[in-house]
Amino acid sequence: MLDSEKEGYFMTHVEQIAFDMIAKAGDAKAKIMSALKAARNNNFGEAEGLLKDADELLLHAHEIQTQELIKKQAEGGLGDSYNVIVGHAQDYLMTSMAMKDMAVEIVNLYAKVRGI
Repeated sequence: MLDSEKEGYFMTHVEQIAFDMIAKAGDAKAKIMSALKAARNNNFGEAEGLLKDADELLLHAHEIQTQELIKKQAEGGLGDSYNVIVGHAQDYLMTSMAMKDMAVEIVNLYAKVRGI
């Protein structure tokens, strides 16, 4: 049993949403890194597939953010307090999305340099 469980701490619904976003963005980031490695090794089909998988994960995380956090916040359903974990989740999602955009460009550069 975790110490936090002994103290009666349980994750709130908002924290569970945030951790789901972090997990999806983290999985996407791992796919992005694998795509860059695949492109570096001339496996452009694999790189494209991995970037597509990453895009789906990021889209799902963004949908969670929009439906479960932003929409409910706008409706007044989440209260007004700032949650550090939610801030981290949103930051992690945003940086993973930017990383995916850059990875697409890098994969295209690898292909162009190699004449593919």
